[in-house]
Amino acid sequence: GQAQVPGVAGVWRELTDSVNGMAGNLTDQVRNIAGVATAVARGDLSQKITVDARGEILELKNTLNTMVDQLSNFAEQVTLVAQEVGTEGRLGGQAEVQGVSGTWKDLTQSV
Repeated sequence: GQAQVPGVAGVWRELTDSVNGMAGNLTDQVRNIAGVATAVARGDLSQKITVDARGEILELKNTLNTMVDQLSNFAEQVTLVAQEVGTEGRLGGQAEVQGVSGTWKDLTQSV
């Protein structure tokens, strides 16, 4: 919601407008991030966070976009290896996903 203060003017009006602007900007950022997170949860890895951001929200945006890229790359590699084995009968294929670590690295090396 927006702050509504009837009858204010001058500095108070500017302050109210600034607070409303910040709230609106933050709401837009959170909605964009939530939309991408929802898309990923549904299996749609084509979405990216595109909203302008700074500070911690920019860091969150970059981290989530990197995560989406890595998930997409991982899915492509697993699909490729599965096709090689299932359709072409080639064994020994290895998924190659750059920049992953931890569990994702372990999973990639297991495929």
